[in-house]
Amino acid sequence: MSDALMNISPVDGRYERYTEPLRPIMSEFGLIKYRVEVMVRYVLALGEHKDIPLNLGQSNVTVLEGIIHSFAHDDALSIKQLETKGWNGILATNHDLKSCELWLRWKFGQLGLGGIVEWIHFGCTSEDVNNIAYGLMLRDAIDVLMESLQSVTDWLHGSAAQCAQMPMLSRTHGQPATPTTLGKEFAIFDERLRRQMRQMAMLKIALKLNGASGNYAAMHAALPGVDWPQFAQAFVENGTYLRRGAHVSFSFNPLTTQIEPHDTYAELFAAIMRINTILVDVTQDMWRYISDEWIVQKPIAGEIGSSAMPHKVNPINFENAEGNLQIANWLMEGCCRKLPVSRLQRDLSDSTVVRVFGTIFGHCMVGYENLHAGMKKVSPDAGRIRQALVEHPEVLAEAYQTILRSKGFPDAYDALKSLSRGAKITLADLHAFVDGLDPSFIDDETKRRMKGIMPDTYVGLAPSLVRAG
Repeated sequence: MSDALMNISPVDGRYERYTEPLRPIMSEFGLIKYRVEVMVRYVLALGEHKDIPLNLGQSNVTVLEGIIHSFAHDDALSIKQLETKGWNGILATNHDLKSCELWLRWKFGQLGLGGIVEWIHFGCTSEDVNNIAYGLMLRDAIDVLMESLQSVTDWLHGSAAQCAQMPMLSRTHGQPATPTTLGKEFAIFDERLRRQMRQMAMLKIALKLNGASGNYAAMHAALPGVDWPQFAQAFVENGTYLRRGAHVSFSFNPLTTQIEPHDTYAELFAAIMRINTILVDVTQDMWRYISDEWIVQKPIAGEIGSSAMPHKVNPINFENAEGNLQIANWLMEGCCRKLPVSRLQRDLSDSTVVRVFGTIFGHCMVGYENLHAGMKKVSPDAGRIRQALVEHPEVLAEAYQTILRSKGFPDAYDALKSLSRGAKITLADLHAFVDGLDPSFIDDETKRRMKGIMPDTYVGLAPSLVRAG
């Protein structure tokens, strides 16, 4: 591994400990490995088709599967050398996909499969391999990403249950408002995230396998008796070759130019962006709760919060998560704008942009891991939360005016507005207001009920809403 201090990107440098699980998937090695896998599996699929004159036999199938499963760093390095410097007597290709094909031709020869080398990349264009390779990359990377995200949703779900009945002052427009419970606030985020994750699970990445301009021209010219669209669809959607991941599956796109138009990349990224936006909302609320001292951070031995102020315990994990998730979203938004647009049959600007996928997922991973790390270091201070609530009895004005309206009291809203708006009132002030109500409108039982409502009990159905969620 190279010196992390010399890396340009923080996801491979400063944050490499977070992004390690993505390294074999979204690195240059990962892309090369997926390309080789697609090309080998294509030969295997050709060999299974009854109308294609390629009889592999079980022994050759085993050898071909072995190429996929044994592919290692040195193999990828040889392919990279073929592209940039030349290798094994072959001049530099300056073409990444062609280098994979030439290496495979050499590999087939080494394994005694020289008689079938012409079936490698048969009738295909580079994008046939590349779009499927990136599909496999996204499939496996999403599984890693969702595993990390699951830790966040698990914390939110568990904390919602634990704090379901912990009353808390809410704020609308930053001002004291109708009380809620801390658990309900966590439950809201949990439900928002799970809804987006369910939607993402329904998405499919579209893949194509149809030649240089999407017409199966070379394939049909060579073997006109083969139903190439049916073959391509089976290859893309048949689990024998391209198993689905835990969260991502594939669909066949029957109508493309040279490139698959990447609309489904945009759909997938839009779903991840929504998830990340919700998480940014989480980080900002947690930051505010910590600032208000409603949520307390555990000091970690050896950590320093400020180079000048020794007392500080900064919410660094939440701030780090916020920044990284925003970077990921900016990059994904750019991909959503760029990738579905390509000049005529194609241009190579898309192949440049897709190489940023690893950077995007790296920032997502850093964000999720830091968010979870921050969550594990905090706990609510129920005493401070309650104190903030009882210091604002004016929040009961909503309950009072609504009860009065239910009894037909005229202009109830205005009566409470005159008492409470912009004023610092006490429970005694509210109770005095109740005592002075005209008994012809408000009976003694209603007055007792109104005076029995406290700021820390006026939470409505919040606890049961958490349980229902």
